[in-house]
Amino acid sequence: MSHKKTIKFYFSALIILLIGVPAITVAATDFNPHYIISDEEIQNCNALTRDGVQQFLDSRGSYLRNYQTVDASGMLKSAADIIYEAAVNNQISQKFLLVTLQKEQSLITDDSPTARQLDWATGYAVCDGCNLSDPRVVKNKGFGKQVDGAAGIIRWYYDNKNQSSFIKQKNQSILIDSQEVTPQSWATAFLYTYTPHLQGNKNFWKIWQSWFSQLYPNGTLLQSASSSEYWVVQNGTKRKIKNNSILMSRSDPKLAVIIPDIDLTNYPDGSDINFANYSLLKTPTKTYLVDYDTLRPFASDETIRQLGYNPQEIINIYEQDIAGYAIGAEINATTVAPQGVIYQITDLNNAYYLLKDSKLYPITDNAILKINPYKNLSVEKHQIKDLAKFETANMPINFADGTLLKIKDNNKLYVIDKGKKRNITDSETFSAMGYKLENVITVTLLTSLNIPEGEPIYVNNALASSQNKFLGDNEGPVDDLFATKIDAYLVAEYPSGKIISGKNIDKKRPIASLTKLLVAYESLQQNLDLSKSTTYQSSSYASSGNPLGLINGEKIKNIDLLSSMLIGSVNNASRMIAQASGLSEKNLISNINKRLDDWGADNSQIKDVTGLSKDNVSTARDMLKIFIKVVANSTIKDTISNTTYTFRELLSKNKTVTHTISNVNKLMLDSTKKYRILASNSGYTNEAGTVMAILIEDKTTKAQKVIITLGNNNFAQRFSEPHRLANWLISEQTKLSINN
Repeated sequence: MSHKKTIKFYFSALIILLIGVPAITVAATDFNPHYIISDEEIQNCNALTRDGVQQFLDSRGSYLRNYQTVDASGMLKSAADIIYEAAVNNQISQKFLLVTLQKEQSLITDDSPTARQLDWATGYAVCDGCNLSDPRVVKNKGFGKQVDGAAGIIRWYYDNKNQSSFIKQKNQSILIDSQEVTPQSWATAFLYTYTPHLQGNKNFWKIWQSWFSQLYPNGTLLQSASSSEYWVVQNGTKRKIKNNSILMSRSDPKLAVIIPDIDLTNYPDGSDINFANYSLLKTPTKTYLVDYDTLRPFASDETIRQLGYNPQEIINIYEQDIAGYAIGAEINATTVAPQGVIYQITDLNNAYYLLKDSKLYPITDNAILKINPYKNLSVEKHQIKDLAKFETANMPINFADGTLLKIKDNNKLYVIDKGKKRNITDSETFSAMGYKLENVITVTLLTSLNIPEGEPIYVNNALASSQNKFLGDNEGPVDDLFATKIDAYLVAEYPSGKIISGKNIDKKRPIASLTKLLVAYESLQQNLDLSKSTTYQSSSYASSGNPLGLINGEKIKNIDLLSSMLIGSVNNASRMIAQASGLSEKNLISNINKRLDDWGADNSQIKDVTGLSKDNVSTARDMLKIFIKVVANSTIKDTISNTTYTFRELLSKNKTVTHTISNVNKLMLDSTKKYRILASNSGYTNEAGTVMAILIEDKTTKAQKVIITLGNNNFAQRFSEPHRLANWLISEQTKLSINN
C-alpha cells in the first residue's frame, strides 16, 4: 500500500467518525424495583469480618466507630461488635445492617446523632403510624435491640416465608405505593415486607450501590490506604502488582487512587501480576515476551537472537506461573518492533505514528506520548517515504484504560474504560473517586471524537466519603415542631441537611421559579460562558412577562442574564441561559432530570426551564437536597445572595439601556433581622403558591440553616411565615423543641 493511499484511507475513516459521533448516553444502572439485591448478598454473613465492620465505620468517619452500648442481651459492646455478631448469629450480611442503619437514621454518616436516632437505629418494629410510647414498640428500643431485630426479622422471613401471609413473596405481584412490583428474589420481597415503600427501598439500593458496588473503571490503579500494595482493576477483579519494579514497568505510581482497604474488598481477587512488562519468560516448551497482559510466543530461540534480545535475561518458569495471561500473536524473524517504537515524521509536520508488529498506527494527539504504554518507547525520526514500507491501520491508537482526559477549551472530564470515554459528571464525583487534576491529560476535540462515548459516572458523594455528608434522607419520622398553615415546609442544618422540623416533606408540589436554580446549575455544568453574550429573539426566547422590556436584536452578557434569572426570576432570561448552555431546552431538561435522579431527588421532575409549568414538581425533602447541591456552586450562591443587581445592555434597540434587578425575596432588604440571609430563591404561580428556598445565618452564633417552604397560598403575607420560621430557628425554643 502506498503512503498516499494510506493517508487518504485514514482520513476518510476519520470523517466517518466525525459524522457518526454517538449522542451522549445516560448513566449507569437504573433502579429495578423488582430486583434490589440477591439472596446471596443479603445472607452472606461472612461479607465483613469484625475488623472489617470497624474499618468501614472508621473510613466513613462514623459516630458509631467509637460508640459503645449494650447489645440485645444487655452486654456492653462496641457498635462494630454488635453489628458483626447480630449478622453472624442470624446468618445475615453485615452489609445489610450497615445500609439499613444509614437508610433509617443516617447513622453511618451522621457524626452527632440524637438519642432518638440511636434508640430506633434500624426502624425495627416501628410502623408508619406507630406510637413510640406504645409498650409493644418500646420493648425494641435501643441500638443493640434494633440491630439484632433487623437481622433477626430477615432471617425469620426466610424461615417462615411459606407460613405467614403478611410476608411478601418472590415472583408474586404486590402493590407498593400504588405501583405493581414483582419481587424477583426473596431478598427483594423481604425488603418490601420490612419497608413497604418504593422510596425507602430505592434509598437502600442507592446506598448499597454507593458502598458495595464495583466503582472504578477498567485499568484504574488502586493503592491500599494502609500499605504500599498496588492493584489494577481488570474485568471486575483486582490484580495485585507484586513489586515496585513491576509497577514501574506498567504504570506510574502517581496515577494511583488511594482507597480504604475495606473498599478493596468490593473486588474479588484476580491473578497476581508477577512479571515486569517486556520480560522474557521461558517454560519447558516455549519462550514468551510479556506484553502487558498478553504473552507473545517466539517462533524459535533463533528468533530471540535475531531480534537482539539478551538470552541471559530469560526467566525460567513453569506453565502454572503464567495462568491468566492471554496468548498473543507469534513473534518471528520478520516481525518489526514487537515492543513498539514511535516514528516521528519530520517532513509531515512532525506527525507521530506507532510502529508495532510491522504495522503503523496514527497518533492523532501528542498527549498520547506522555502516558503508558507509549511514554517509554523509543522515538525515531523518519520521513514520509519510510511509511510506505508498512501497512497503516485505519484507526488511530487510543488511550489506555484508566486514563483521565479533558478536552481542550472544555470543562468536561473523562476516564477511559474498556476503550470508551466516560464523562465524570461533576467535581464532586471526581473528588469522591480520589482522582487528581494533575493526572488529567488535555486532548483536542478531534482526538476525543475518535473515542466512543460510554456511560457517565455519578457518585453519591454524601455516601462515598466522610466529608460533605447529607443527612436529610433517613427514613425516621420527622416531627412538625412549628405550627404553620403553609402546606409543606422543612428546616434543616446546613450543610449537613439534618432535618430539624417539617410538614408534608415528601408531598409533591409544583416548585415554580425554584426551577431556575436547576437551570443555572446544569447550564454551568455544560459550557455556559458567562463572558459571552446572547442576542434576544422573541421567536426563540419569548415567555410570560418581559420585565427587562427586551426587543429583538438586543444583546446582553450571559452573566447579566444569569443574574436576571436568579435574582429577578426573569422568565425569558431563563430560556436564554438554557440555550446559551450549548444544549437545546429539551436536552437541558433531560440532563436536569437525569441529574435529579442521580442526586436521589426521586420525587422531582422538570418539564420546562422557566418554572411556569405546573408539572415542574418536587418535595420539601428533595428541594433541601437540591438547594444544598446548588449553593455549593459559588457562582450561583454569590448571585442569589444579592439584594439588587445593575447591568447595561451591550446593544440596546430602545431607550432602556441600564437595568436594576431587585431580589424577589423582600426579606433580603430588612436589616433589622436577627439573622442574615446568605442565599435565597423564590417564586410564585397559581398552582404552586409561593415557594422559597433560603439559607440563613444566626448573627450571634453563626449557625446556618436552610428553610424550604412550598404551597404558601397567602400571597399578601408570603414573607411572614418564612420570617417567623427563621426567628423560631434561632430562638431558644427551637433548641428545647429539638432536645425534647
